[in-house]
Amino acid sequence: RSKHVLVDEFQDTNYAQYELVKLICPQKMDGRSLMVVGDDSQSIYKFRGAAVSNILQFMEDYPDSETITLLENYRSTQKILDPAYKLIQNNNPDTLESKLGISKELTSKGNQEGPDPQILKLPTLEDEVEQVVLKILEILGTEPEYTFKDFAILARANNHLEPFVL
Repeated sequence: RSKHVLVDEFQDTNYAQYELVKLICPQKMDGRSLMVVGDDSQSIYKFRGAAVSNILQFMEDYPDSETITLLENYRSTQKILDPAYKLIQNNNPDTLESKLGISKELTSKGNQEGPDPQILKLPTLEDEVEQVVLKILEILGTEPEYTFKDFAILARANNHLEPFVL
């Protein structure tokens, strides 16, 4: 029915979801289009049956498809992208980058200003919470243009943030 179909976060689809995509969009689509977007480095739902292998299977099932690798980043500085890429390389040889012989090393096209990333290894969760709070207070004390709403603490799951809100 639909002339164009887009499946985002394709790396997080499971077997049944991919089978549904194939039913909706058979290989011979007569003027219709199918676009899937996926990045194995962002796959987070393996515990729900997500299969990054769907990306490889897609390439077999739709051999006339075109692969476009996005390498320009407008959100992060190169100071963040380089160590992130180095960290992700620890997942080789199980990445699409390795299996397909492509590069996914990003280049920053945005603002290059900003602090260097820091890695802090602290002995306890309490020490980590204290260090984060002290850093926020330090920034608020030296840079008056910032308020608490300018800060975000990212975590893998909401319950990991409980010590920060107590």
